[in-house]
Amino acid sequence: MNFLQRKDGRDIIAGLLMIAIGSFSAIYATNHYPIGTVARMGPGMFPMAAGWLLAIIGVLIALPAFFRSGGLPHFEARPFFFVLLAAIVFGLTVERLGVVPAIFLLTGLSVLGDNKLGILGTLVLASCISAGAVLIFLVGLGIPIYPFVWPF
Repeated sequence: MNFLQRKDGRDIIAGLLMIAIGSFSAIYATNHYPIGTVARMGPGMFPMAAGWLLAIIGVLIALPAFFRSGGLPHFEARPFFFVLLAAIVFGLTVERLGVVPAIFLLTGLSVLGDNKLGILGTLVLASCISAGAVLIFLVGLGIPIYPFVWPF
């Protein structure tokens, strides 16, 4: 632990987590889904490529951190709690209320973890994220998501 306190522990930990998650995803996709060829891609091609790309980015983040000084980040319970709660609430409400109200709840709860953004900024942020989600998933990709589920 003393080594991480002298080096840039934040980037080392983040890079190692990215390497682990990316490698696991790539190996899992390779072993459980048909990869196919570049001309005829199978369902495992994208998760495999994304996993290896994530692992490479993790190496690019962790390697220079061994040569920098920094220290370990300190744990902050308030942001951790509110972001975790926001993700859980989003998962529980997206099908019952629709994606727009669920994103407003997600954004509102996430902002409670930090006091830098006011009410107006939170509403603008939630509106932009909701509009972007509807445009990307419903209009752009044609995924049948419901912006609002009526009646509540």
